[in-house]
Amino acid sequence: MSADLYRAVETTLASKRLGTPVFVRYHFHAVAKQAVTRLAQISATIGAWLNQPLERVYALGSVKEQRIHLTLEFQGGATALVTWAGAPGRGNGIDLTVLGNHGAIYHDAGAGNLWEDGAQQVAAEPDKERVALIERALRSGQPEAATTPLAPRGRGDGGEGT
Repeated sequence: MSADLYRAVETTLASKRLGTPVFVRYHFHAVAKQAVTRLAQISATIGAWLNQPLERVYALGSVKEQRIHLTLEFQGGATALVTWAGAPGRGNGIDLTVLGNHGAIYHDAGAGNLWEDGAQQVAAEPDKERVALIERALRSGQPEAATTPLAPRGRGDGGEGT
């Protein structure tokens, strides 16, 4: 995970230049054995960026297929699309779009410095409820609601968060 990218997003969101964030699209490349863990960490990070608890997940794909797509619905109405591909990516392997009600920010994996850390590392453990929710959504192929909305828990990259 690119700590510089996360800091840049957090700094931009804190500046209020985007207004209220309402949508995030996050696409990343990583090895298969870490896919669901990374998806859970990223969903926590996105929840922190949006400052909203995760309420529902819809998942398509599988680790075996080397692709997973998540649609995340948050309690305040914001949404996110998170996709994982098991193939190597360009640059740091992360494509990101954050839309606010007054602007947007974008990061293209190909624009990342080639010497940046790729999206292969897994830092802090995500909470087990979040992993279980994603796994349940993958098995069912249906939207799955969290037992209770899952509160945002910082960036998910081992750094200090909200």
